[in-house]
Amino acid sequence: MLKMKLDAARQALRRRAIVLEMGGFRPPDDPLASWFGRVSCAAPGEDWPTSGGEAMHALCQINLTEMPFRPTGLGDVELITVFIGPGELPTHAANGANWCLRAYSSLAQLVPLPAQDTGTRIKSLPLRPHIIEADYPVWEDVDINLDQTVAARYEEYFANASGFKLGGWPTLIQSAIHWAPGNNHPAAPKYVFQIDSTAKGNWLWGDHGVGYFGRGTSLGYENEWICTWQCH
Repeated sequence: MLKMKLDAARQALRRRAIVLEMGGFRPPDDPLASWFGRVSCAAPGEDWPTSGGEAMHALCQINLTEMPFRPTGLGDVELITVFIGPGELPTHAANGANWCLRAYSSLAQLVPLPAQDTGTRIKSLPLRPHIIEADYPVWEDVDINLDQTVAARYEEYFANASGFKLGGWPTLIQSAIHWAPGNNHPAAPKYVFQIDSTAKGNWLWGDHGVGYFGRGTSLGYENEWICTWQCH
């Protein structure tokens, strides 16, 4: 009986995800390859983003054509670049204000973006994908009714993958993401990917936190991206 209940819950909650491994292998020569701490391309006419007159730090470049599958929210995107402001971390800030995410529908449109000396301490590391076939939400994100015997041992039965992750479920630290469904954000954004703190990449969201990135789903907001973060 317990097995049947577990199987039903796993079927309802399971999501596939991709965790991006940092470094430990030979860097690719392709300027469009996926990197942590490096951005090498942009659309024609785009400059390196700034915040308060200062150049932002390159946080990552994600080539979705290298991925084994496209997670929800990324089906029409071939490359994403993310920059972070040189000062305080963004708090409920719009895209372009102390953080910048650029999403491109085609690699063919991209041109080299000259590197900038931003004084960053973020390490440049190549990224490669690892598939997580079954990623589950942390308890705060569970949106179905669970049998008491299953709920009592939830963390034992349902693992949430941490790290730099595309798709799957967010690795929450405090509570549900403030713009998650039910919080009435005008864009109705849904979680798409997360970037974890990393000692290897020398990057922290506050006290070893996680940054979450969502994409709008409301009519007219489909290309709006939202960023927030949580820490311990």
